[in-house]
Amino acid sequence: MSRRYPGQALPLLALMLPALTLFTLVVIEVTNLWLEVALLEDALQQATRSAVQQIDYAALARNDQTLRGSRTCRSVTVQQPSQCAALVNVAHQFLLTNLRNASLVDRDPVTLATAVRWTILPRGGTCANVTTASPLLCAELQPTLRGLFGLGTITPRIRAADTIDRLGQP
Repeated sequence: MSRRYPGQALPLLALMLPALTLFTLVVIEVTNLWLEVALLEDALQQATRSAVQQIDYAALARNDQTLRGSRTCRSVTVQQPSQCAALVNVAHQFLLTNLRNASLVDRDPVTLATAVRWTILPRGGTCANVTTASPLLCAELQPTLRGLFGLGTITPRIRAADTIDRLGQP
C-alpha cells in the first residue's frame, strides 16, 4: 500500500496549470475572433441588403427592375467608385451605420468600411457564389484581425451578396 504525503499533488498542479491557462486563453481568443468575423459578416450582409433596394423607380413603372444607375462596376471602393458612385456611397453609408452599432474591439469602422470592394451587376450575374438574373450587389472585405491576447492574426475573406426580389405578374 502506498503512503500519501502532504503536497504530493502540487507538482502535478504545477505541470498542468500552464497548459490549462494556455488552453483557456486560446479558447477565449478563438471565440473573440469568431465573434468579430460574425459581426463584420452580418454588418456587410445587412448593408448589401439595404443598398440593393435602391432601385430605379422609373424603370419599375415600366415593369422593369434595375438598380439606380445602370452601369456594371466590378471591385470598386468608396474612394474610387467608377461610374457607380451613387450606389457605392449609399452602400458605404449603410455599412458605416451597421459597423458603428456593432461592438468591435479596437476596430475603426471607417477604416473597415473603406476597405470593402463592391461589385454592382444591374442586370444580374454571378458574384460571391450567388447567380441571378435580377440586379445584384456584392461586397467583399478582407480585414486583418488580431485577437485579445495577440496569439495570432487572421485575415478572413468576408463576402456578402444580395439581389432585388423579382416582381411577380399580377
